[in-house]
Amino acid sequence: MSTELYGGVARTTINPLLGTRKIGMRLFGDPVQAIESDLTATILVVDDTTARVALVACDLCAIPPPVISELRQRISEDIDTPISHVMINESHTHSSPAFPGYSLDIPEQLALKKNYQDSFMHKVIEAANEAFRKLNPVRIGTGWGNCEIGVYRREKNSHGQEILGAVPEALIDPSVGVIRIDDLKGNPVSILFSYGCHPVTTGPRSMVASSDYPGAARTIVENTLGGTAIFLQACGGNVNPKSGIGFEVDCRDAKNRMGAMLAGEVLKVASDIRTHVQPAERTTLGTVPNILFTPLIPVKNDTPGTVKATEETVKLRMIQLPDMDTAEAVLRNWHQTLADKRNSDAPEWEIQTACRYCQWAENLVEAVRKNDTTIDMGIQVIRINDIAIAGITAEVFFETGLTIKSKSPAAHTQVLGYTNGLKCYLPRAEDFPENGWSLDGNYAWPDLMFQAFGLPTAIHPEAEQVIVERTLDLIKSQI
Repeated sequence: MSTELYGGVARTTINPLLGTRKIGMRLFGDPVQAIESDLTATILVVDDTTARVALVACDLCAIPPPVISELRQRISEDIDTPISHVMINESHTHSSPAFPGYSLDIPEQLALKKNYQDSFMHKVIEAANEAFRKLNPVRIGTGWGNCEIGVYRREKNSHGQEILGAVPEALIDPSVGVIRIDDLKGNPVSILFSYGCHPVTTGPRSMVASSDYPGAARTIVENTLGGTAIFLQACGGNVNPKSGIGFEVDCRDAKNRMGAMLAGEVLKVASDIRTHVQPAERTTLGTVPNILFTPLIPVKNDTPGTVKATEETVKLRMIQLPDMDTAEAVLRNWHQTLADKRNSDAPEWEIQTACRYCQWAENLVEAVRKNDTTIDMGIQVIRINDIAIAGITAEVFFETGLTIKSKSPAAHTQVLGYTNGLKCYLPRAEDFPENGWSLDGNYAWPDLMFQAFGLPTAIHPEAEQVIVERTLDLIKSQI
């Protein structure tokens, strides 16, 4: 805890225009017809008088890397801090708009998405400046809770075939990381909480924009304790809500229930964190000799605050590329498939899927031409006092987050996926198919559909271990 620490927080609404397509391929790709709950971006700035960090939490699914890069650069310039000190985490709600370039857009969609991108950039930069202007002395405390709203989702049916479902008996990481930032009187300025689980309670039949269960949880926390609540998406790459992907057209009941369960745990943990008072020696009251009391006295002797950050881009190997003849045949096949879908009565999701695969096939041909067999993966670590927040630019599995947390030297470590963009899933070596990943494989588990991310082939199964080791090295370098 420290009085040599300053914090400021601001929030902005980032709803799309109605009619803007959501991000999705097989599911969730329909245009937004209504705003079920506001999409927001919330920015926390923390300063120790020598260094400054900004943490941006967005109700979005997959911001394109160029947009992330420009946004981080603009924020770093405006609040006078290195770009390595600006972290952007996405809640990964699937009920959020796509950006330009996500699909082969018709002009109307391209205009709507471009409008959204411009508005998003402007609003978030303004909010970052507002948070910077609000810097005031703060103290910080941490805690952990457990919440059982998630379920392991890589299921196999009775025939051994992979399906995206639920395995209730499987382990997950139920931990809820809580960071409480108070003013010097103990009043909440911001309560940050992380949890790893896909925000898909608002399902594909709900053609709405929605902040999903994270938004519902934030509202309850704010209405109960005050301050501004910030949700950080942790390592939920293989975890879905136990209520499942929403099937109903109106999914508010499931969304609110999941949000309430998560908020309840956050409230329990945050309420037990005291930053302005501490227990004193036990004593008696008056002349009564056999009853002991524990007074709470003001915190006075704070240690100096510490704010640090670093980041690294790691080059990960991909599995072997095909030859050019194979790649060009794949491209021709997908262009023909897309033409056939558009000239038939195919459902819209099949057309959108074909669009994505056409883009992937073009990337495949280009990668073969350049013999490009690596992918850049970002890792970032922010340290605030004895807290380490590690962010990875991927959909990280819960097992990876547990490994990093268990080996971290920091007193309190939160591991986030979906940070500073989204390159792909990051499955472990044992999560790949037994006979190896196939270029033509028809996978039901999204974490094996590297084509959906535009990657020429799958990342090498060694990639997850490389990321674990480098993330731990970065954490150690900041402690």
